[in-house]
Amino acid sequence: MIKQHPLLTRGIEAAKAGDKAKARRLLTQAIRRDPDSVEAWLWLSGAIGTPQGRVFCLEKVLSIDPTNRPAQRGLAALGAAQVPLAVSGTRPAQPPLTPQSPPVEIAPQAALASPAREGVTAIPMPVARPALPGRPAPVWSQPRFWRAVVICLGAVALALAGILAYDAIRRPTGEEVVAVGLPAVTESPDPQRTLRPTFTTTPLPTDTPLPTDTATPPPTPTFTETPTPSPTPTATLTLTPQPTRRSVRLTPTAAVTPMPRPTLAPPIWDPRLTALGVRLEPAAVPPGVGYWRLVEARWSDEHESAGKHTIYVEVLDPRGGRVVGQPVIIEWPSGSLTLPVENRPPPDWGVNFPMFATLGSYSARVGVESSDRVVGMGMGTIENPNFTVHTSFYLIFRWAQR
Repeated sequence: MIKQHPLLTRGIEAAKAGDKAKARRLLTQAIRRDPDSVEAWLWLSGAIGTPQGRVFCLEKVLSIDPTNRPAQRGLAALGAAQVPLAVSGTRPAQPPLTPQSPPVEIAPQAALASPAREGVTAIPMPVARPALPGRPAPVWSQPRFWRAVVICLGAVALALAGILAYDAIRRPTGEEVVAVGLPAVTESPDPQRTLRPTFTTTPLPTDTPLPTDTATPPPTPTFTETPTPSPTPTATLTLTPQPTRRSVRLTPTAAVTPMPRPTLAPPIWDPRLTALGVRLEPAAVPPGVGYWRLVEARWSDEHESAGKHTIYVEVLDPRGGRVVGQPVIIEWPSGSLTLPVENRPPPDWGVNFPMFATLGSYSARVGVESSDRVVGMGMGTIENPNFTVHTSFYLIFRWAQR
């Protein structure tokens, strides 16, 4: 029998004792040492209190061991097939139900079998059991039910095609989108449709050429012949004195300096982020090009977070309005997750992402166009960076020009 790592053994004992916080911390450390530990991922799924976290752990088990029966039954009980997660890495597809398959019922008190190892208790999960004989077959086993479903789906597809065609006809042209200077994003579902404001640039004044002084050419000397009263063989020539040239003094004119481009204010940066090892990677764009710029980044400790361990992200247009539908990308060493900005009422944020790893594990940026990137986020504090202490991050991005 393979000897367990002490962290894994202590994490399993904490899970059995009901201390989920200690179990999460120990099992997370065990996974950091051995990311392919199926047993550590299974026990961590039982210690996490959110359905999304359990689904993530069970899917990780299936990516390591596609034939793991406890993980398959756990995902089926959680309804993981209906949770749309854009996480890199896929799990094996389950065989579809056929009309000939016998109907099953879910026993709410059944137990999920644990890994075959001594000293490991079972994680309670619902399992399927056959329906009692004589009970009528469910509706979805009838062919007429599926024909009705196909007809309804066809009607919905036609309606969506009509809506998309109408939206394509009235959608602004590419020149209008370029004039605005913003990417084409999904409209917010407002009660009334309003025109999107256009941004015009004021041309800078051009330099007016100054008149140049031209020098007047001096007159050429003239020779006049003076006649003599007596006829003499020689004539006396008199020379007219040449006038002096008047000097023209040119006054220097001040050079016209171009109007400087207004500089962007520095982002609001919580100084505790630097102590935590979190850093900002600016977007590499040339001057005059638009990009998603980080304007504010804050951190809340265990007391301020009140038990939450979340990365909150908000995406704004140049006027400060929320850009609904803009994708936000959260990345970690083993994968990534793309979440759209949702139109939630204040004070809720557009994107909420729960964290399950310690500091240095997560980064966040806005997708599609160039964007600043915040790197090194995760659970933990300055004193305990390697412990899953519940903390939160708050990031605000805004469209701007370099």
